[in-house]
Amino acid sequence: MASKQQPHPLVIILFMGLGLGIFLLSSCGSGKEKIEKIKEDGIEVVINHLEPYKTGEKSSFTFEKSWSIDTEDPEIQKLGLMDIMGFEVNSAGEIFVLGKLSGEGNLIFKFDKDGKFIKSFGHQGQGPGEIEAPFHLSLDGQENILVSDSSRQLVVIYDSDGSFVKNQMMPAGGMMTASGPRGRLLIMGTIGESFWLKLVDSDFREIKTIDEFIMELPRTTKFRATPPVFAWSSSRDNIYVGKEDRGYEISVFDADGQLIRKIRKDYKKVPVSESYKEKILKMFPAGMREMAVFPDFQPPFQSLMAADNGMLFVCTFEEGHNPGEFMFDIFDKDGVFIGRTSLNVFIWEGHLWARLKDNKFYYLKEKDSGYKELLIGEIR
Repeated sequence: MASKQQPHPLVIILFMGLGLGIFLLSSCGSGKEKIEKIKEDGIEVVINHLEPYKTGEKSSFTFEKSWSIDTEDPEIQKLGLMDIMGFEVNSAGEIFVLGKLSGEGNLIFKFDKDGKFIKSFGHQGQGPGEIEAPFHLSLDGQENILVSDSSRQLVVIYDSDGSFVKNQMMPAGGMMTASGPRGRLLIMGTIGESFWLKLVDSDFREIKTIDEFIMELPRTTKFRATPPVFAWSSSRDNIYVGKEDRGYEISVFDADGQLIRKIRKDYKKVPVSESYKEKILKMFPAGMREMAVFPDFQPPFQSLMAADNGMLFVCTFEEGHNPGEFMFDIFDKDGVFIGRTSLNVFIWEGHLWARLKDNKFYYLKEKDSGYKELLIGEIR
């Protein structure tokens, strides 16, 4: 029998090189970067850096406006909507706007998914279905409208047609109620120097204290001019909390209030500018301005907003591309930093007024004129 001819050594080397090349291409050809993760006390920690991870997705996002509700528009003013304190969007795309009382009229304004005005409801007062001091607007799991009445520590509840359902007391110290995961609710409140965030069920029965923040009051005549950051939001499934004393770290809790993940990110320190100090000091009486003190640097971020699908938008103190805008870090549902965008989103009492629902992005901005505008469009 004839013996088999052995391949030339050069041929073997060529095939080995070809095989290694194919392996490297299959391993790295997608351009995806390995995500850095660690474990701390059994909890996953996602480590993000200054630049977005290369995940194969785009890392730059822009907002494209479709239409808006502008309180500078005379037609909007005729409705009695002179200012916007907050808004929510239900599954049908209907928008509920919380206005600021200006004389007689209602406080809540309902628009359809295309911006057509439908109706207004909710008088100021202390009777059934009336609101004395509106502080925050949100939706519950049945898409009822909840208006936190800070002066009475209760929530005034309406159905989606604007009919009064009931008044519901908040826990002692409760200030505002917001949507939580899986039909549950979140309540933020304060007792003494402690700010807390509680998870409650649809009947307002407490499930768990999610987190708290102790704000030490000054023991001298000096005081910090800006409050510490205690920001929180929820997606369909999870709760997200960021506190200034933890740096750029966001804790992720499940619908039962259990800590399941931490999101960390490197960030650029932003000095507190003289123009920023001047803007803040205008809010204080002249006699108090000399007692106000500022830190050398801004906190890692201002506030955050979680979309229903788990994407997370974090507003930093880095200046954006246009006047009045700030840079937003965008994370995917797994806590991975995937990109940035520049936006001017209104933040009030630490709450970031933006929503992402069914691929539409809604956000409230304050115009140079001082009027507020609710913009609706897409993040591309």
